[in-house]
Amino acid sequence: MMRWHLIYTLFAKELTETLRDRRTLLMAVGLPVLLYPLIAIALTKLKETQNEAQEAARSRTAVWGTIPASLEPNLQQTNRFELLAGFGLSDTVKQALESGQLSLPTPLAPEAAKGAGPSTNGASAAVPAHPLVAEARALLLARKVDAVLVLWPGFEASLGGAGLARSFVMFDSARDGSLKAHDRLIETLETFRTNQVYQRERSRQLPDGFSHALSVRAVNVASKERQVGQFLGSMLPFLLILLSASGGLYAAIDLTAGEKERNTLQTLLCAPLSSIEIIAGKFLAAWVIVLLTTLANLTSMAATFARLLNSLGSLPTPLNSYLLAFLVLLPATFMLTAVFLAIAVFARDFKDGQNLLTPMMLLLTLPVGATTLPSVELDAWTSFVPLVNIALLIKSVFLSEAKPQLVFFTLLSSILYAWLALSFAARVFQQEQILLGGRDSWRSLLKWDPVRRLVPTPTFAVTSFAVVFVVVFYASQLLQGAGTVTMILVTQLGFFLLPNVLIGWRWGFSLRETYQLRAPSALSWVGAVLIGFSAWGVTAGIVTRVFPPPESFTKALENVLLFEGQNLPLWTVWLLLGVTPAVCEELFFRGLILAGFRRAGLWPALVISSLLFAVAHSSIYRLLPTFVLGLIIGYSTCRSRSMWTGILIHAINNSLLVTLLHQPELARRWGFHEMTYMPWSLCLGAAAVTALGLFLIRRGNPEPTNPGSLAAHRKPGMD
Repeated sequence: MMRWHLIYTLFAKELTETLRDRRTLLMAVGLPVLLYPLIAIALTKLKETQNEAQEAARSRTAVWGTIPASLEPNLQQTNRFELLAGFGLSDTVKQALESGQLSLPTPLAPEAAKGAGPSTNGASAAVPAHPLVAEARALLLARKVDAVLVLWPGFEASLGGAGLARSFVMFDSARDGSLKAHDRLIETLETFRTNQVYQRERSRQLPDGFSHALSVRAVNVASKERQVGQFLGSMLPFLLILLSASGGLYAAIDLTAGEKERNTLQTLLCAPLSSIEIIAGKFLAAWVIVLLTTLANLTSMAATFARLLNSLGSLPTPLNSYLLAFLVLLPATFMLTAVFLAIAVFARDFKDGQNLLTPMMLLLTLPVGATTLPSVELDAWTSFVPLVNIALLIKSVFLSEAKPQLVFFTLLSSILYAWLALSFAARVFQQEQILLGGRDSWRSLLKWDPVRRLVPTPTFAVTSFAVVFVVVFYASQLLQGAGTVTMILVTQLGFFLLPNVLIGWRWGFSLRETYQLRAPSALSWVGAVLIGFSAWGVTAGIVTRVFPPPESFTKALENVLLFEGQNLPLWTVWLLLGVTPAVCEELFFRGLILAGFRRAGLWPALVISSLLFAVAHSSIYRLLPTFVLGLIIGYSTCRSRSMWTGILIHAINNSLLVTLLHQPELARRWGFHEMTYMPWSLCLGAAAVTALGLFLIRRGNPEPTNPGSLAAHRKPGMD
């Protein structure tokens, strides 16, 4: 049992020493608070100055060809152009152009041939062999002009004869001044073209729009809030995770390698503290530093972006999204802190710690960079990718499109990864050779020599659940096209039963104490049957009234339970959906998992194992009813001291539900097919029968499983 007052003392000591370090304070708080506003103000001022300078400057434009009298006023009226007639055009090319010897620049020829007006002004830097392009490029790269306007021979005659007048704008897209000149020329020529079309239609008494035939205008339906969310969600998550990791990196090094360098770690190891208490105190101190870093970065970024958004036209600042982003980041900071502590303890000094942790930080955070791509979104697959899922969830929060089911998956998987990381850190700190030695101790860490026990520890139980849950999730995604029967058999037998059997064999867990494989009393058999036939009325009738699932989810679940339309015999359905899950899941959750927590007391063990049982069903809508069912089955198993009681209840409960689903005439005869909710009379009756079943099980076994008798005793002579 951990002594929390000692952990708090160690935590306070580590936190105080860490906060005294100016380098850590600068990286965690000072840098974020000062850096972003300074960068934002500097960039804003620089951009404003550049824009003002560009707007004030005239665009130097070389004009190759004759400017018609009708176009010249358009180019001169705004005083935005400094027109340089024939500037930079060699005599040879000029003569070839005027004599009609030059062809159209190759990329533009097809569109020009179709008579497309504005689209003929596309980028033209892709034809180096064309004489016009070559000479224009030389001028632009030498920055002698900002753009070149080519008016093709016969431009004025084509206008007067109602033909197609061709023109080209050549510019350097890598230079802002050239881009500005391009935009100005395109805008001026577009206005001129619109006027020409209008005059042609008037002169021929054609209706408005005759020459255009079709008008297309794009209407953006995204609100300002959504546009701001898209902007923030594309970059903020990656920056937050990267900078939070940076803060945790220095704190982890200082708490481990720093102590080695100062020769204080040996003193700490001589103190009356267990390794778990040491890692708990150091972890809490490092986690607080990471939280401070995250909070400082988020607050500074929010203030900076609020100022930028306000300068862009009073765009709204999503304060609620920032708060949700901070809450969502908590499991990510938990995992990063644990990983950094576990790795940093291998370092001999601070410099060595940087060499070890910098590649690890890059390895963890670089995949998060993919979330900046618009096509990468939160879905069933990405919701289980560490850190990437948190970044995508924050992105969804800013876009206000986070789906409850994916939020559930993301937070759940992140908590499990954080637990695995902390378990790894605890294992590292239990290796005294590592705390006092160096990297040669990797071998002792990776050495796999399981300690044989009668029952698993709580850490072992949660770690087993985390690994099995992640594997089951991805396996179920891979088996989507394999059919419901294959998915059920592979999941239940391959991922719940087989690992459980292998774990129990390798660690030597007791069949009677861990898995409770003993015969129940006669009253327990009777009680289990009563509960099996009535528990569904409690879960489906009462609990679902509190948290009703959406109809789409109910239909999808029914489709799966009906095997997607396959007409299977009822006994096969019972075997697949009743017996198989009852055996496999009960041995795992009421066996391995429940036994791991039984030393904490009956009800804490029941609540935790039932919660994990509910979580394993991978649906936020099934969470509450499955949790209640897990409590009932767990209590029955513990009171009867027999796994067979739980298996019987589970099998009858599942079989009864699928029977009503596969035999609609039976449900119709009992009137269930017209019910949205079960009537209260039936619910209360089912609850009374369940209570009677629990009472019989209690009477049949006066003494429950004694938690104290199972408390972590190892098998004699097996260590």
